[in-house]
Order: sequence, then C-alpha cells, then structure tokens
Amino acid sequence: MTVDPAPDRPLFLFSGDPLHPRRTDPQFAPEAAAARSAGAATAVLDHEALLAGHAADAVSRVPRGAGPLWYRGWMLPADRYAALAEALAARGGRLLTSPAAYRSAHELPGWYEAFRPLTPLSVWLPCAPGVAPAPAALARLAGPLTVPGRRCPLVVKDWVKSRKHEWEEAAYVPDAADTERLAAVVGRFVALQEESLTGGVVLRAFEEYDRAVGEARVWWVDGEPVLTGPHPDTPGLCPDPDLTHVAPLVRQLGLRFCTTDLALRADGVWRVVEVGDGQVSGLPAGADPHPLFEALVTAGAGYPLTLTSGRVALRALLPAVAARVADGDPAGFDWVDGVPPETTSGGAGIAVRAAAAGSYRPGWGVFVLTDAAAGTALGSIGFHGPPDDAGFVEMGYDLSPSARGAGWATEAARLLAGWAAAQPGVRTVGALTEPENIPSQRVLERAGFRFAGERDGLRAYEIDGTAGAPAAGVNAGIPLRS
Repeated sequence: MTVDPAPDRPLFLFSGDPLHPRRTDPQFAPEAAAARSAGAATAVLDHEALLAGHAADAVSRVPRGAGPLWYRGWMLPADRYAALAEALAARGGRLLTSPAAYRSAHELPGWYEAFRPLTPLSVWLPCAPGVAPAPAALARLAGPLTVPGRRCPLVVKDWVKSRKHEWEEAAYVPDAADTERLAAVVGRFVALQEESLTGGVVLRAFEEYDRAVGEARVWWVDGEPVLTGPHPDTPGLCPDPDLTHVAPLVRQLGLRFCTTDLALRADGVWRVVEVGDGQVSGLPAGADPHPLFEALVTAGAGYPLTLTSGRVALRALLPAVAARVADGDPAGFDWVDGVPPETTSGGAGIAVRAAAAGSYRPGWGVFVLTDAAAGTALGSIGFHGPPDDAGFVEMGYDLSPSARGAGWATEAARLLAGWAAAQPGVRTVGALTEPENIPSQRVLERAGFRFAGERDGLRAYEIDGTAGAPAAGVNAGIPLRS
C-alpha cells in the first residue's frame, strides 16, 4: 500500500514482494502495518533492481517530494545504500540515515572504536572477494590477539557477517598462534563468502557466553533504547541486559537508528557482540513492532525522544507504552514509588485515546520525568494536545508523592515549556491550576510562567512563545554523524 506522506511524519520505505511488486515483502508486512498505525505513510522498494544497479527503477514507486524517509528491508551493501540515497534525493526524498552513517553502523570498522571497551578485541585486513590474505599477513594480523604461553581462540568474519553455521571449518580458530589452522579457516571463509565478502577479513578474540541466557537485540533511536528483545536466532530466549555502560557509547557514536546485540559473558559481564544499522536488522518472530515504529515516527518528524537539562531527563511516553502506564503498569520504568502515580496513568490515557482517534501528533504527548543520573521515574509532564490554530498549547505535570518538594516539577516545567515555546507556530504555552493549589502555582512561577487571569474558575499561567527558547544546557537529542 502506498499513500501520500503526512506533513509531520517520515515515510517508510519497505522492501517489496518480488512476486507482487506493489506489495510489501511478507517478511515486513507487520512492520508496515505498525508504521501506518503510527500515522506514517509507506512505499515499496524493488530490492532486486537496486542490487542489480538500477536504483532509479528501484524507487519508481516512491512518491515524489516524500521528504524524510526511513528504510526497513533486506540488507544492502554500503555502495548500494549510497545509490539508494542518491536515487531518492533525485525524487525529493531524504534518508534519515546517511550513507556514511549506514556504513558506520553496518560495518565493524565503523563502530569498533566507540565500543572497544565492551566488545571483543578485533583486528582486520582489507581484501577482495575470492582472495584470501597470505599466511604471513594473517600471522602478523593475529599478533595482537596472541599471548605467549596461552591458547587464544578467535573468530573469523568479514566486516559484516560471520559463517557461524560452518563453525569449525570457516569461523573458529582454536589458537591465534596456529598460523596453518588460521590460514585454512580464513581461506575457507573467503571461499564460502564468494562475492558477498564485505570489506575484508576480521579476526575477533573468542569469548565464552552463557548460552542459556541467549543474546539480546536492543534497538536505539536517537540514542534511546526503544525496544529490547531476543536475537532473531534465539527467539525463545528473552534476556534483560544491563545497558548502563552501553548507552553512553551508543550516544557517542551518534547514529540515529542502530541495534546492538548483547550477550552475557561467562564472568557475568554484558558484552556487545555486534552493532548494526537498524534499517536492516531483523526483528525476531512475534516481536511487537509498535514501540519501535512509534519512536521512529517521532524522531523522523523532528521531535525528541528525550529532553535533558541538569538533573532532569524527560522521556517520551509513546502510545504503545502509554497504554501500559494507563493501566498502572510500570512499563519498564523504575518508579520511585513502585508504580506510576494515578494522575500519570490518566495522562497516559490521553495519548492512548489520541492515537486511537488518529489525532496523536509526535512530540505533543506525555513525557516521563526521570532523574537523569539514577534513571528513576518520578512522575510525568506533557501536553493536553498539539498547539491549536492560535498557537496555544497547554501543559500539565504530576509527581509521585516521594518526589515532591525537591524542585523536580519546577525544573521539568522550565525544560518542557522552553522547548515548546521554541517550536514553530507556538505563540503561547499555558497551564491551569486550581485556586487553592498554591504549590503548583509556585512551580509555574519559578519555571517562568506569568499569571494570566482566571479561566473557568481556574488560575491560568502562560509563557509567551514568541520570546521562548530552550533553557541553557538543554539536549534535545544526540550529535548526528553525517
């Protein structure tokens, strides 16, 4: 199905069905449905034409003037992705992941330095398909992976893929110092990869992982982990990895949409096994794609998934997760009082109803107010809806009882109101309080609101959007790699 893109949504480009070129490939049909349910348009790509070098033909069904696009489909060599970006640009489309960013996430040399502390020691050597490096060159390459007097196993792969299903013959080397065995495994690997060999040969130190736990695949959008699930190879195992040390490295890398595959090492440490471009990483069978696509729609429309300033981090509560919070479920957040406060659950219901009615707009929903350092959820803050025709938008907030009286609401209100006031088309940011709610009035005054009179028996406070700007230190995203 192809529809005209909405003005405040990205378009999703999915691999097409080879037997029915106008349809999405059945592998990605549930994802296309999730994208449309989030309010985005979809189009299809002729994957085979793109691989054959006919990029203009491959995107002939993409609407002209599509604007920002996310690709979701089969894996592409980096040069074919670059050709896709060029063909889409000629039609007025812009991939939100640039060709340089795609290569950085897709190929190990692009992401290895950022993740060096959390991933196995690796070395690599460029080579052409069908031409394995000489044994002497492999021995020199393996030098950093050897320790005198110690057996040091390693794994062979190229810059993207291994051949783990041919483990003994084309992937595993029991000892990096055994040059004869190393050359035999690398030679077999290069032969089996044929023309699909990408970049060259990579040697990685072998690490023993807890197979009973399995691998986890974490999906990151603008530096935020928006979906965690099993690796597609082990869909029956659902580990819950510790992301404390992973998140800063993902943000340092600066990629808009990527995945990390994590495994629990035998010593109890979570390790990054692979990094991938999120556009071509597979979802396991049965995974709910809605949280992922709601995050992609929001980020692709130019709205932040997280706003941070000082000790406060506001994390967007998107409809799929908001539905759980509306039912009182913690929904993966570490709430300071164990569960979300009642008013927060009610605010989450607003986002759910707006999504059901088709009136939800990215950026103008509910945010969970968290302690930026500890990650603890303290309450919520957000909007009653998008700005109206006069440029007025109303916000509200709520704190868990244990978080009250410590200035959290003031800092959150200042942050969110500043962000809203800086958005195009916003003239006024308002909030209403009951006359007897003196603490809330003080919060608004300290956050920069001014009293604007009575309205329907309530006290109205406003910030002039024409003069508004984000507070100093606001980070509405992560540095992007172009």
